[in-house]
Amino acid sequence: MGFAVLHIQKPKGNDSGTTAHIERTVSPANADPERTHLNKEFIEFPDGVETRTQAIQHRIENAGIKRKIIHNQVRALRIMLSGTPEDMQRVQAEGKVNEWCKDNIEWLQDTFGKDNLVSAVLHMDEKTPHLHATIVPIVTGERRKAEKPDEPASSKPEDGQKKDNKPEQNDEGKQGKKKYRKKDPNAVRLCADDIMTRENLEHFQNTYAEKMSKYGLQRGIRGSDARHITTPQYYRDLYEKNEDLRENIGYLEEEKQEVYGKVRDLYDRKDEAREKFLDIDEHTKQKQHELSDLEIRIEQLKQDYEPYRAQDDLNLLLDVFPRMSENLRIAQLYKGFGLTIDTTKQLFKGEPVAVTGKLHSSEHDRDFNVQDGKLQLFKERNNPNNPDSSGKLSLSLNGKNVLDWFKEQFGKLRQTIRPHIKPPAKPDIKGGKGIKR
Repeated sequence: MGFAVLHIQKPKGNDSGTTAHIERTVSPANADPERTHLNKEFIEFPDGVETRTQAIQHRIENAGIKRKIIHNQVRALRIMLSGTPEDMQRVQAEGKVNEWCKDNIEWLQDTFGKDNLVSAVLHMDEKTPHLHATIVPIVTGERRKAEKPDEPASSKPEDGQKKDNKPEQNDEGKQGKKKYRKKDPNAVRLCADDIMTRENLEHFQNTYAEKMSKYGLQRGIRGSDARHITTPQYYRDLYEKNEDLRENIGYLEEEKQEVYGKVRDLYDRKDEAREKFLDIDEHTKQKQHELSDLEIRIEQLKQDYEPYRAQDDLNLLLDVFPRMSENLRIAQLYKGFGLTIDTTKQLFKGEPVAVTGKLHSSEHDRDFNVQDGKLQLFKERNNPNNPDSSGKLSLSLNGKNVLDWFKEQFGKLRQTIRPHIKPPAKPDIKGGKGIKR
């Protein structure tokens, strides 16, 4: 069995700070805002009363108290009712929270008076369900005796109240020995001390445990060293934990910044490489565009009706772009091979071109068949036999210079044709025919 929890405090003043906590006008750190709507006030306030603080003042003003209430006098008792967390969660799981609250309110009204219970709020947005009750300590009857036997009982002020009885005077009007009027023992008073006696507190714990026994809750151990943690102490402990967490967060933040710096450096390198790539790509596209523009210009010049003017433009272009002369020579040569302009463009881009069909050799004045061939431009290396060709662009077919390939094909063709040609007849010496000397 778990334990019933009954904690009573007597704060001074109107206890408005606790009102803010109970009514959630200020959300505490240990409360779940998504569950605050489950909190509930079980005591209906009188007309015109909207808050717990106003309810306390309303009860005091309408209780018939005649004595003056000073500013720091205890106006209400703060009572927290609950149980061990596991048992309260069990009560919640069984759907008995409302029944538990009803029994708590019944015990409060029977113990302190129905009119004195001005507020009872259930909190469901914290870890353990609990009830905050507010009791205005209105009492009647004889006051408690003073602590000193020789001190008149009426000489001790109640909860900070000031003495308001004047000493009696003798017949001559002179002030004699101080005497106080006897107060009405049935007068209504605001006195928390009359309620918070040791005997009463033990009685409260006993009767409350009896009321809660149906929920599997028993009285706390008498003389236990366990102490209730006050809300300020709870927040102090929470603050220390938060400071430790904040320090850990600081270390993690430093590590995060270090990792972020490394990632940022990698991104910078990536951006730098990307910019270089884009520059190279842009330069390549620009040159390709220039080449295309020049080819288009050349074609236009060829079609110009003024040949001399076209020739001048062509010569100017060849002077501005020396490599254009070589490219033009190659383009014309490839045209003679039977290659299209698109094929020539691909070759100038450095791309290999697959070819199947016929290639024309002007040297041999005939076409040669090609099956699944691959054309590609390459630069001539140093050739002792032809030093002028070094560094120039040449066309290869299947890795061999196309001109050499033409010669090879022509040689094969000759070998194929030669066996079908009959050799000339030899002179017949026996017949007397021969070469005359």
